[in-house]
Amino acid sequence: MPAMRTNRGSGPISAGRSLINPPTLIEYNNLRFLIADAPSNNNLHLYIQEFERYNVTDVVRVCDPTYNSEPLESRGIVVHDWVFGDGEAPPSQIVHEWLDLVQSRFTECFEGTENKPATIACHCVAGLGR
Repeated sequence: MPAMRTNRGSGPISAGRSLINPPTLIEYNNLRFLIADAPSNNNLHLYIQEFERYNVTDVVRVCDPTYNSEPLESRGIVVHDWVFGDGEAPPSQIVHEWLDLVQSRFTECFEGTENKPATIACHCVAGLGR
């Protein structure tokens, strides 16, 4: 069985400023996920730098929005608002949409339509609980 790898973000990413809790990359075969705390409008530019570093194609918000998604969308990053309660299982509709997204993004990557491997970022309010 292939090993799952994780990589906790490190180092300053913007003129001495960094995220308090940098995102964590989880890789398994050709699947890449970036788990993060929820950005705010004040620190979204730092998250965008991390998202670009990891070639994030999609951001999945499973909490109420804490930032304006337009700066992400203007960079070609698709934002999915799939909100469900903290500590609860996601509704079946969200599970199906998640699986469709994973299959779509990583099939494209696996078939060579992407130059760099795609990454799906996911966050709730604090990076925990959902």
